[in-house]
Amino acid sequence: MKRTDTRGSSRSDLIPFLSISFVGAWITMIPLWLDGLRRTNAAQGTPRLAALCMILMMLVPALTAFGLTARGRGPRRAVRVLGLARATPWRHEVRSVAIALTIPLGLTAAGLTVATLAGWYTPAHLPGPATITPLVLSALMSIPLYFGEELGWQGYLLPRLLRYGRTRGLLIGGAIWGAWHIPMTALGGSYPGHSVLLGIPVAVVTAMLLGTVIATVRLSTGSVWAAVAAHLSLNEFTLPLTREVSGHLVDPLLAGPLSISTWPVSTLAVLGTWLAYRRRGGRPAPGDGAAPRGLGALRTGDLTKGGAGRGRTDLSGRESRLAGPHETSGPACASPAGGPGTATSSRPAAEATTTTSGGSTPTSTDPTATGSSTTATGPSSPPPTTAART
Repeated sequence: MKRTDTRGSSRSDLIPFLSISFVGAWITMIPLWLDGLRRTNAAQGTPRLAALCMILMMLVPALTAFGLTARGRGPRRAVRVLGLARATPWRHEVRSVAIALTIPLGLTAAGLTVATLAGWYTPAHLPGPATITPLVLSALMSIPLYFGEELGWQGYLLPRLLRYGRTRGLLIGGAIWGAWHIPMTALGGSYPGHSVLLGIPVAVVTAMLLGTVIATVRLSTGSVWAAVAAHLSLNEFTLPLTREVSGHLVDPLLAGPLSISTWPVSTLAVLGTWLAYRRRGGRPAPGDGAAPRGLGALRTGDLTKGGAGRGRTDLSGRESRLAGPHETSGPACASPAGGPGTATSSRPAAEATTTTSGGSTPTSTDPTATGSSTTATGPSSPPPTTAART
């Protein structure tokens, strides 16, 4: 069976999404640039105009991803593919969200320990109910905004970046996330009072680390909701709590979740998840369960419509089941687990492909069904070369 490299198809999916997302981010920040707004110190609050512009900016990735996906699949299918619809049983979803909420808190606490030892941070007291309650209410009201980002980053971008390899894809995704924030970072949004030449590189490195952690949460749980929870926890809890706990004005460049003092902790977290993944040989962690319902397979033949394709990485585990842009088309490929002469493919219901000794023949099935599995026996063929959002 003829195989082709599918990087061109992947780029064709990425270019429109990234172009619209980046241009849209800059457009939403134009009023602030025209107004001359710039944060010059950490004590400076957020004006209403800045808050409105940031809200619009956060919605850009999801609206872009939804528009591009719905154009070819329809709105209802786009909701499912991007991960807005619940993809796992409620019990698993709630557990994943609860764990995801604690991860940024743990990383920040460890980072503040480093900052305290370095003399950059002075903890004064623990937060009480009067501090936590308003944060919880604000977080609940802000949930749609974080779906606005993560449906784009984790629902649309991540599955496409995984075709370049798991580690490379996650790091690239984090760098893209950091670069996307430049219109706001250049105005002193993350590091007020510091030079843009310092703030932007720090922001990109921080986003690479934290973005890889969030993307790992997505892959480990199979849930976009868990990624949303991790991002929400980062912005709505760790940032304000860092300020509330301290008895002095905090420099966010030196202390807090976005600071350089959190880099060592985040790096260890990234290395730990990578080593655990390699130790399992790319398999999902014990207890992850079956593939999340409603998520299509990101398989090597799914990158081009109606044609054979080959990825570079064995996306075993959760990431191999993330919904890709063409999850319902492409030929079945021989599976090493199927043994010589057996090709096994688990297909979404929109299309199944039967591989015979004469070639590959797409077979349409009921698109309303939950899925189909097609197995055919033919001449022995070698397994596809496969390759392995903080």
